[in-house]
Formats: sequence, C-alpha cells, structure tokens
Amino acid sequence: MRIHACSVAFRHLEVTAADLARYVTREGFDGLEIWAPHARAMRDDWRALALRPRVPMLAGYLPLGTGDFSRSEAQALVDLTVGWSAPKLRLFAGGLGWDRADAGARAAILRDLRLVADMAGDAGLRIAVETHPDTLADSLPATLALLDGLDHPAVGINFDVLHVWEGGAEPLEAQALLAPHILHYHLKSVTSRDRLEVFHPGNVHDPCGHRGGMCGLFDGALDYRRILRGFPCIAEGSLEWFGPKPAATMIADLRRVRELGMTEAA
Repeated sequence: MRIHACSVAFRHLEVTAADLARYVTREGFDGLEIWAPHARAMRDDWRALALRPRVPMLAGYLPLGTGDFSRSEAQALVDLTVGWSAPKLRLFAGGLGWDRADAGARAAILRDLRLVADMAGDAGLRIAVETHPDTLADSLPATLALLDGLDHPAVGINFDVLHVWEGGAEPLEAQALLAPHILHYHLKSVTSRDRLEVFHPGNVHDPCGHRGGMCGLFDGALDYRRILRGFPCIAEGSLEWFGPKPAATMIADLRRVRELGMTEAA
C-alpha cells in the first residue's frame, strides 16, 4: 500500500512548497495529498522545485447542489488538479446526509457532481467522492445508492475508514462491497465512538477547535492492524491528521504501517 502525507495536517502552520516536498521525500512517504488552499497558494513555487514528490490526489471542495455552485469554479478546480499532475480530485457529495436530503436536494447534488465528473473525465481525471457524514455518502447503503444513481466512469470513492465505521459499517465488509469503486483511502482514528464530533469540519478547521479524541492510527478504537491487512497491496492511502505535531505524528504512523509490511515504495 502506498502511504501519502496530507498537506491539510499543516493547515494552521506556516509551511512552504519546499518544506512539504522536503518533508515527504526525507521521511519516505510515497507522495503528498495536496489540500486545495495549499494547492492554490503554492502552485507556482511547487512547479519551480527541482524535486517534486508524487501528488496522488487534490483534496477539494465545491458547494454541490446549492445556489453557490459555479461551473467556472468547478472547472478551475479541475484545472488546478491537472496543474498539480494529480490523477484524482477528492470531493464531498453535497452538504446533506442521505436521509436528510429530499428527492430534489439529492437530484441537485447528483446533477452538479455529474457535471464536474464530465469535466474531470474530459481532463483525464477521476473524482473520488469521500465517504463522510452530512453528505450523500454518509453510510454504506447511501454510498452504494449514490454510485448507482451517478453511474459515471469518472466517479469513484475516497474510502475514509473512520467515517465508514462512523456510518455503521464494518470497514472490511464495506471495502469488499465498494472495492470496484475505491480510488483512495483516508486513514485516521479516534479514541472512542463518543468522540467522533471532533472531526466535524467546523472544528478541525478552526485553529481554536478542540482536538480531544484524535489519536495515532494504531492507538484508537479501530483495529488498523487487521483493517490494513485486508486492503489491496496496490492501494493508495493518505494519513489524514488534524491534531498537534503533524510532522512527527504522520512519521510515527508511517513507520508503524511499514512494520506491518503494508507499504510499497513509490
């Protein structure tokens, strides 16, 4: 399994393109998943680097299914992904959970997502829809229904292990059902189910938000030793860390994953 660092881990720190490239290369990650705000701010500096790690995915956001959705903004995000030579663009399937969204809201989200998927397909990219609460991929049944409703060759899944578990599915059972559609894995953990609210976007992107419940990959409620052994050897995964000391924490998790013999050199 190829293991990548996530630049979003450094969202509250002053980092440069050179800092990220040096960190990923020095510590032996297989690449860097680039967060959209970093991608926009660092694009020119990254291109100027003599040695650039592989970028497997750009983690982006679009207000799908709302009046704020813009075709030009979507095209710009696709173009940004191409500019980083990333083959995948991560998106969320709207901002409403499947059961909260009525038929009209679902249709609007699917319409916009299909439009972006058409753009991505034309550019040779894939859209990796993340399994995430408060989206149309908030549970295993919802994710399967979403894929069936889209039926688009450019659309696959960013399988967030913790959020799949949060949605009520056993990760390896869900992985077996979604396997043909999985493009990428997000890897993170939590100390217990009652601390899951720590990953609410409004908390993790707030510099003053609390971090209670965030923990290393192998120190939480999910059995990653068992889970990772059930994933394909050729899979692509990113260590998605939102807590303190991001550089040291991701290095420690990478080393423990390597001890399982689950990594593949880039």
